Amino acid sequence: MRTKILTSRLVAVRSSTDFGRVLPEHALTFIAISNMLHSDTTGPAFGRLLKKSLERDDYVLLAHLFEEISVLALHHLIPEALLFDAFAFDLYWDELREDVMRLRAQTGNEKFCENFELAAERAREYRADRPPKTRWMHKGEHDEPADPEGGLGARLPDPSPKGAPSEPVPTRS
Repeated sequence: MRTKILTSRLVAVRSSTDFGRVLPEHALTFIAISNMLHSDTTGPAFGRLLKKSLERDDYVLLAHLFEEISVLALHHLIPEALLFDAFAFDLYWDELREDVMRLRAQTGNEKFCENFELAAERAREYRADRPPKTRWMHKGEHDEPADPEGGLGARLPDPSPKGAPSEPVPTRS
């Protein structure tokens, strides 16, 4: 009974649209995640995932990596907003889901990549909640209200730097 009360309180405190607040101290964790995804070990597989041209050994490697990253987000060690703004966990899950399900069945481990699956659902909610940032590039294509007029105005040519030589500096050959 007590667990049920605590669970309902946690659900009430954390609504489905609360994806955490991004703070400067999250930058190091984010950079570490980016470095992992682009490392010599996982970078090639991640690149193939983005191009939808995965090889046989890529599926488990990437699914497990996304599982580890998802744990950080679901335990609030990195805000979901930061993670889901940069990475398409929902689309990655869609690409890797069948192999994860097959491995769950083969091993009898229903918990395999469960955090990745949960994070993918949260990422879907995040994506549905926010229009693409580039929507302003497609004005008039949708029934959205136009952005207000204004901006920086006419751009002036960049001035030459002060003290710049009029002739290139000769170099030694």
